[in-house]
Amino acid sequence: MTADFSVLMSVYYKENPEWFRASLDSIFSQTLLPSEIILVKDGGVTVELEEVIAEYSNRYPIFKILENKENMGLGLSLQRGVLASSNEIIARMDADDVMSVDRFEKQYKCLITNNYDLVSSWSLLFENSIEDVLAIKKRPMFHNDIVKLAKRRSPVCHAGSMFKRNSVLKAGNYQGAGLYEDYHLWVRMILKGSIFYNIQEPLYYVRTSIAQIGRRGGWKYAKNELKVFLFFYRSGFYSLYDLIVNIMLHTSVRLLPVTIRKNILKLIWRN
Repeated sequence: MTADFSVLMSVYYKENPEWFRASLDSIFSQTLLPSEIILVKDGGVTVELEEVIAEYSNRYPIFKILENKENMGLGLSLQRGVLASSNEIIARMDADDVMSVDRFEKQYKCLITNNYDLVSSWSLLFENSIEDVLAIKKRPMFHNDIVKLAKRRSPVCHAGSMFKRNSVLKAGNYQGAGLYEDYHLWVRMILKGSIFYNIQEPLYYVRTSIAQIGRRGGWKYAKNELKVFLFFYRSGFYSLYDLIVNIMLHTSVRLLPVTIRKNILKLIWRN
């Protein structure tokens, strides 16, 4: 069964070809299939990745392939993809993750039968295989609670989200915001009146590791985070209290040694 929605992905040269293949297989194993896949090649990609793209685009003639001449980053790549979408409803997907076979069907039905602008879900974090579960990230169901969480961190599984194109464009589309392109967009959408909803089960499976996330730190990361927090404050989404608390809770952690950040992460995930 197919419906009129697009899947939006970005791929760049560091992607693992086998993980990318698994991600595409996960799309075409869905109980509800998209009518379009927008694939943005963010700069040149490897021969192995090109082979995977050629194989799947020949087998499934629903790909719309865009190519950035140079690496622009995820935010600006997704910005191009949203503008190129033929459909009003867009589902995000990363090039190394997988998902529940009924993710698209559940999110699509939820989105078109309710007054929501974005629907996401809980996410399952795994390493190596989906049986190797590191954590399940739970998020609140209803909009008001999602907004409360957004005062402290991103309240939505980005790559596992499905949203309305016009609502994203109304908020200014994706922008280049470092590793915060999703959080940045969610806040702007909330300020423009978009309504969010999280399905209360893990429909999206994120391939990651404690080591990988533990490396997200240092002065460069902290500086970019502070810039985003200041934008939230100046836009009126953060109060002064929110700004101070988030700088203390988040930015300070970015400056800790990698080993300590990893241990904090282990403690959080264990609970």
